[in-house]
Amino acid sequence: QNTCHLSIPFLFADDGALLFKDIDRNSYMNMQIELLIIKKWLEVNKLSLNIEKTEYMVFDKHEGNELILVNDILIYECKTIKYLGLMLDHRLSFTDHIEYVKKKISKRINAMYKSKCLLPLKYRKMFANALVLPVFDYLDIIYNRACKSRLLELDILYKKVAKIALDVPKQESSLTVYKDMKWLPLHLRRQLHTSNYMFRIIKECCPHDMKDKFKYTSGGSRIAENCNLYVRMIP
Repeated sequence: QNTCHLSIPFLFADDGALLFKDIDRNSYMNMQIELLIIKKWLEVNKLSLNIEKTEYMVFDKHEGNELILVNDILIYECKTIKYLGLMLDHRLSFTDHIEYVKKKISKRINAMYKSKCLLPLKYRKMFANALVLPVFDYLDIIYNRACKSRLLELDILYKKVAKIALDVPKQESSLTVYKDMKWLPLHLRRQLHTSNYMFRIIKECCPHDMKDKFKYTSGGSRIAENCNLYVRMIP
């Protein structure tokens, strides 16, 4: 971390990412300087940079792909990248992530459908809760910002999983199915996770770097006791 002066490093096992707040598409000077320093640090510590897996992304509406040159090394721009299980796109629309989740869920639905005649109800429920539900839940407070039409596609799969687990007709009421599975509707499940996240921040039961993303402010009500809100801080 002491090596990075122009960016914020994020490290997880052997994966790393650098966040630059001020990007100028005309030069990329700060990125080039920072990467030169990091490359030198890696060489001193007898490490190497995996060029094939090194890419950069600029969060804006620009559609063209560019590249930067760092010490005779070409680093290409990407529009979508997978980071810690989250498919990030340059517009932060999370369309690619929803497609990624749909593919994972569809494979599990196929396995559930083929095995529903072999497994009793108890184990079908266990399969759904243990192997399918976590896919919907993972990072849902982030991709919840996607457009409603794309989120509705996940709702359809969510209902399908529950109905296959219970082995009920497709026409069965969703509310009845959710009650039998002891599930909330998917949109309420995402709201619950977001509320839990904010509760931890308010009660300071979270890492400080998460709490620093929000500030305490007032507004939205004429009664002072009811108008305290946490709002996201824009870097």
